[in-house]
Amino acid sequence: MKIENLWPQLESARANASKGRKASGWVLRQIRPSAACPLHAGVELMSGQRGLLLRVEPSLVPSKRHWPNCRGLEIVSSPQGTELLFGVMMKESRHSDMFSALAEDLARRVSQAPVSEGKISALLGGLARWQKFLASKAEGLSPEARRGLWAELHFLGCELVPACGPERSVAAWQGPTGAAQDFLIGGGAIEIKATSGKPPFVVTVSSERQLDSQGLSRLFLRHYALAEREGAGEPLPVTVAKLRALLAGTAAAELFEDRLLQAGYLDVHAPLYETTGWIARGCSDFAVKKGFPRIVEKDLPPGVGSLRYALALAACEPYAVTAEVLRRAIKSPPLPKHHK
Repeated sequence: MKIENLWPQLESARANASKGRKASGWVLRQIRPSAACPLHAGVELMSGQRGLLLRVEPSLVPSKRHWPNCRGLEIVSSPQGTELLFGVMMKESRHSDMFSALAEDLARRVSQAPVSEGKISALLGGLARWQKFLASKAEGLSPEARRGLWAELHFLGCELVPACGPERSVAAWQGPTGAAQDFLIGGGAIEIKATSGKPPFVVTVSSERQLDSQGLSRLFLRHYALAEREGAGEPLPVTVAKLRALLAGTAAAELFEDRLLQAGYLDVHAPLYETTGWIARGCSDFAVKKGFPRIVEKDLPPGVGSLRYALALAACEPYAVTAEVLRRAIKSPPLPKHHK
């Protein structure tokens, strides 16, 4: 049963337990049976707020200086006899949808850890991952970010997985982690750009490192020309669902969920994304090498950085390659690294 479906039952039990008196403690329902640190969904009797809690030995819980600080959340450490309820509680009811998504993600991480210490570390580590997300993406992805994510997932599912298999392909998807390029594979990199306007196409390069091939065996730029349609095309949630089905049962499935979270995608926001779809009208590939129109770090004067600039793809035509050239490069062994 999904954790989301447990909340109404727990809230009803809390209402009955609190009738006519001030109650303290929690109404709990175990959701992941485990000999080490049973995991519970809970509702606090006093506040009525939802929580996700491990039952642990107090000596296993790290000091507070190791606890992440997440907006809208509170870490719980509540004595229960000789044990401790340790976990996370939401602070405001208006964040209930977000908290359900967080609870499902944390429960997945915790259930994979084999021992008590590992489960506590998984919970705290998961919260640390959510920390940045909750601070910046609580309202969902911007239209530009949705388009960019759709293009990356389209490339992942249509090009990379068929060529390299699930595990290698998802591991190569590094854009959500903050890497300079979207995909790093075989010593090389691929940067994905997408536009939904008419030609001539202009893309935004977000830093002086994005098209810098120093330290890479090869670097490609792929551009998708997209048609954006209301009520047509393929919406972002459909693309996500297709990749989940493609990766189901593989070792890459869990890493894919981590990357989605790092990219700012949550299922709770899916209704915001369902009305707009995209169609890939075409794509262009370019080999980024010496002479390619770009600004790179070594060309900047001292004190200049964090550059963002527009690149007209018409100026890149001398460096165009076929899609087959890119596919062969993806499959081939790494080349010696160059420093151009």
